Amino acid sequence: MTGAGPIGSLVVAALRHAGAAEVTVSDLLDTPLDIARRVGATATVRADHPDDPAWPDDVDVAVEASGSGAGLGTCVRRVRRGGTVVLLGLLPPGETGFLGNVVVTREITLRSAFRFDHEFDDALSLLASGLDVRPVISHTLPLSRAVEAFDLAGDRAVASKVLLDLGAD
Repeated sequence: MTGAGPIGSLVVAALRHAGAAEVTVSDLLDTPLDIARRVGATATVRADHPDDPAWPDDVDVAVEASGSGAGLGTCVRRVRRGGTVVLLGLLPPGETGFLGNVVVTREITLRSAFRFDHEFDDALSLLASGLDVRPVISHTLPLSRAVEAFDLAGDRAVASKVLLDLGAD
């Protein structure tokens, strides 16, 4: 998986809860990788260290949650022949370079997901059955500090999911 932000880390937690034996996550920052480990990643690797032996080869499913063209390229290169790449991260506006020939010659299946509607019941069931997502919540601030909360949420080096507590002050 590429991207250990809130979405990527929640996917890690759900995959492990569903029984995935191994989940390797890459990111450019150490803080998100630490959160991914805390929610169940079996291995983490810095995306800017392409020769790290922790990088898996020939994975069955690669999830792109970073929203970067480089992350998508990593997924396409790391998934096994006939494997699946799932795109969750929104890529930057405009055209993104794409390894189309690799997808064709290695018979890779591309899947994507955007937004949701019926998944709320599934998410609530997972939480009720013990899925622990607390490590993804890095900060909780009162509503009176909303501007600070938004600024904090924009700094991936220190924050993951920042919540506003409407009852605190």
